[in-house]
Amino acid sequence: MLSEIILPIFNPQKYIIEQMQSIYSQTHQCYNLTISDDLSTNNIQDLLKLTKTEKFKLNLFRQNTRLGIINNINFLLKKSQHNYLFFCDQDDVWLPHKIEISLKKMQYMEAEYGKTTPILIHSDLIVVDQKLNLIHPSFRQYQNLDPNPPKLLPRLLLQNFVTGCTMLINKPLKDLVTPIPSEAIMHDWWIALTAAALGKIAYIPEPTVLYRQHQQNSIGARKWNLSYILSRLNNIEKIRSDIQKTIIQAQKFRQTFQEQLSTEQLDVIDTYINLPNQPWLTRKYLMIKKGHYQLGKLKNLGFFCCT
Repeated sequence: MLSEIILPIFNPQKYIIEQMQSIYSQTHQCYNLTISDDLSTNNIQDLLKLTKTEKFKLNLFRQNTRLGIINNINFLLKKSQHNYLFFCDQDDVWLPHKIEISLKKMQYMEAEYGKTTPILIHSDLIVVDQKLNLIHPSFRQYQNLDPNPPKLLPRLLLQNFVTGCTMLINKPLKDLVTPIPSEAIMHDWWIALTAAALGKIAYIPEPTVLYRQHQQNSIGARKWNLSYILSRLNNIEKIRSDIQKTIIQAQKFRQTFQEQLSTEQLDVIDTYINLPNQPWLTRKYLMIKKGHYQLGKLKNLGFFCCT
């Protein structure tokens, strides 16, 4: 199965050398790597020389103007010519079997649901510090996430639990999501919403990535506990702003796919969009009835108080 890895980069540090070496060391070697440099100020060519290989074709594009992460992803999606597409970050480390077990899961899902079905595969991660020292063996446990909620689409409208650097998607899903709109909070969230509504999502409980945490992380992993919840509740306006972003994303998602969504799915999305306009008790009732809540009472505290 010939697949492609897409890697958007911007001012990569030395971490990219370890990332590239981990890609070269995969047990499955049938892939191409396409990199889009979003107008870095450091010399990416020097870094890539340190990781030169003859194992596969490497395509490098350098942008003339800053695109930002979502538009840089859109550029890579448009350039992609293969049936299976991996997403990669510039500062992580892939475990040797990542490609192999992800493709096996994809094969299983396509055998079950057909090759024309849009499919997303994602996995757990190992959380490490900048020197790759262990922080936690499971990102899912570290952040108290449920990758297999009983109500997938309602949960994804308010919370993303698909980590982009573990994702593998097939061409039918790539064609559906391209281009990702500016209203999307992050590319992985939009892709996960699309797969949940119009395709299938499969989770691999085994970690496939060392998820490096450092000061330059754009998102990162934060341990979800009472201390973190209380710190969040001290900034109610930030919580409300984050919730509003999810509503804007839901509105755009409905607009984009309304002709392909079922009546039930449209009702779920409309309910979420209109939650802020409902009386308090009605909001709480609808959130529970439709599945617009997160795993764990602590996680829902801020959401219930601020919607």
